Parts: sequence; C-alpha cells; structure tokens
Amino acid sequence: MPVEQLNYNAHIIKLDNEFEIKKELANVKTDKKAYDLILPKMIFLHLKLEQVDTRAANIIKQEIHSLGGEAAISKEAYSFTQRNTDMIISGSKKSLKILARKIMDQQFGLSEISKEIEKCLVNDIGVMKIGNKILDFKHKTYVIGIVGYYRYDSFSNFSEAKLLKKSESMIKAGAEIINISSENFSTKINKEEELKEIASITHLIKEIKKQFPDILLSIDVSNLSMAKEAVNAGVDIINKIVPLKYNEELANFIAHAKCPLVMMASSAGSNNIPKPLVSISDVIKDIQSNVSYAVGKGISKDKIIVDPGIGFGRSDKDNFLILRQLSSFKHLNLPVLVGLSKRSFLGEALRGKMKRTHISSIAANTLAIINGANIIKAHTAEQVATMVNIVESVMRVDELL
Repeated sequence: MPVEQLNYNAHIIKLDNEFEIKKELANVKTDKKAYDLILPKMIFLHLKLEQVDTRAANIIKQEIHSLGGEAAISKEAYSFTQRNTDMIISGSKKSLKILARKIMDQQFGLSEISKEIEKCLVNDIGVMKIGNKILDFKHKTYVIGIVGYYRYDSFSNFSEAKLLKKSESMIKAGAEIINISSENFSTKINKEEELKEIASITHLIKEIKKQFPDILLSIDVSNLSMAKEAVNAGVDIINKIVPLKYNEELANFIAHAKCPLVMMASSAGSNNIPKPLVSISDVIKDIQSNVSYAVGKGISKDKIIVDPGIGFGRSDKDNFLILRQLSSFKHLNLPVLVGLSKRSFLGEALRGKMKRTHISSIAANTLAIINGANIIKAHTAEQVATMVNIVESVMRVDELL
C-alpha cells in the first residue's frame, strides 16, 4: 500500500494559553497589529457559575449556543424541576464578552451574572508599589529566597550570623525578596520565649535592611505582636498562613499599616479538619471569600497577593491538581505566589528516587511559572539562581513574540 502524502501537513496543535497562541502566531508571521483582534477569538475559556436561577441558566445556555459556545447545567435544571443549578460555560473570550452584553439587562439575576462574567474576563494584574520599588507582574516573575528559623530548644538554634550569610548568598544569586519563615509554627512557646523570639527576629530584620537596603522583606506571622514589631523594624510584606478572618486585630493592623499581604487558601473545613479537594473551584471560592473579608476590613485589593496553599494539609493528588490548574487563579486579577520548594508530595512523586536533589522542585516551579505564577519561593541560593535563569528564559521567549 502506498504511503499517503500530506501535502499540507495538517495536524492538531495544543494551545492552552495566550503565551502559546502568540508563539504560534509569530511562527506563521501574523501581523502583530492583528493580535488584539485575533487573540480573543482563539483564547477558549471555561467559566463556572454556582447556584444560578434555573431560568437564567437556560437563557445563558441558549445565548452561548447561538455564539458557538456550550453550557452544561444539571439534568434537573434542564427540565426545570430544580430551582438553582451550578453551570459551566465554554466559549472563546470574545463570545463570552458578547454573552455578558446580551444578558446584562435581563431578569432572574442575569444582570449581576453579566457583571461577574465581565470581571472574570479581565486579566490585568498590573503592578504593585512597595515603598520605592515597583513589582511589575505583567512582565516579570519574582523569586523569593526563604530564610528559615527554628522554635526548638527555647529558640537556642537561632543564629543571626548564619541567617545573614544565607540572605546574602540568596540576594547575590538573584532573589529580589527575602522571606523570614518559621520552620515549625506548631511548636508552642511561652510568653518569655515569644518576646525573646520577637526581639531576635526584629534585630535580624534591621540587620538585613542595613546591609541590603534595596531588598524587600516578607515574614510569616500568626500573631499581632510579631506583625507590629516586624513592620516597625522594616518588613515590607506580611505573609498570613492562616485565614485572616480568625484574627480581626491583625486585619485591622495590616489595613492601617497599608503593607502588602499574602493570603493563603485554607485546606480545612468548618471543623478545622483538612477536607479533600473536589474541584479547583473550592480553592478559588476560599480565596475570594478571604479577599472580600480583607477588603471589607480596609485592606486595599491592590496590596493583596494570593497563595493557593500547595502542600499545606492537602493530599498529593490535590496538590498536583492545584499545580496543574494554577492558570485558573490568573482571572482573580491578583498576583499568585507558590511555594513548592521542599514539598514532600514532590518527593513522593519520584517514588524515593533522587531524594537529595532539587530536580522535582525545579520542575514544579517551572510548570508554575508557565501556568502563571507571579512569585515563587526557593530555599537555597542554588535554587534561586536556577529559578532566576528559568524565569529569564521564559520571559525572553515571551518578549520575542
């Protein structure tokens, strides 16, 4: 049998995001002036809505069909035997924009749904001003170097000289932010030890700022006292590892201090026990709730960074699900921070192989960058240098398009 000749080499290509689409447009030498017209038609999105009035859901389904898209609703909603339904709408970015306009003046909650759809379609994280520095999340991914301190043996393992040296090595490797992090927040300490800890950490903060005045500092905090002293000593960013709504005083302080805040999604349910992740929507809903609370307390939304909480109380399967669908968080229009360094679930993925290397962290961080992470963390100067090189390589490709 003769081999079939493919004169035009027809084949399917997988384009999952704007970056990949731009790359292929450049390959076929498309006029860059036409990108703004073409991209909205080629970016295909899946948008989820919850508890939609069944009548509204069926109207949306008809409208998006007419625009060449699709919508999925529950079987009961389709037959009008259920009052509300969750739904998924799929279509090009352009068709979803048209849908929002078509339903904006209709009843059954469609007017509000129209506004929410339009808000989802805006993808503009922009910049964040911290002191005299500007973080440009549109064009750069930032690397944080982690400096860990311990709470064992009444804080006796604290060594300022050692932590300063580690900070210096990370800054020289290219870290633009240093994160002062406790390696064990579960360890209980008494009031005297807490005061000693605060004094030691604030002195470290002042020394880092003295030696490296241009570096940005962040700190993991769980209480008001540490937050106040850290900010007074020169910390630029507060990293809250538990939901802010559990500490109203801290929320009020952050609002007053006007400092940037990293908000981590919680894996715990109402009984404070980790719950399995059913959908990426669960994480997004948790973050949206926390952001709404923070904004309600007076914290400016343009000072908020979100962390999906990969590795904190989640199963390996859930961690990989978040990593794989990280691009879903881009539509929150907030900078996304991920901490994948030294995560046990990555070691488990290697099934015990290469446990002493950082290959798994580097691979996961690279995937996170491609999927839209704006800030990534690293524990060593070697990791920092590697991730800086990867970030620059990815950005260079983007700039050539």
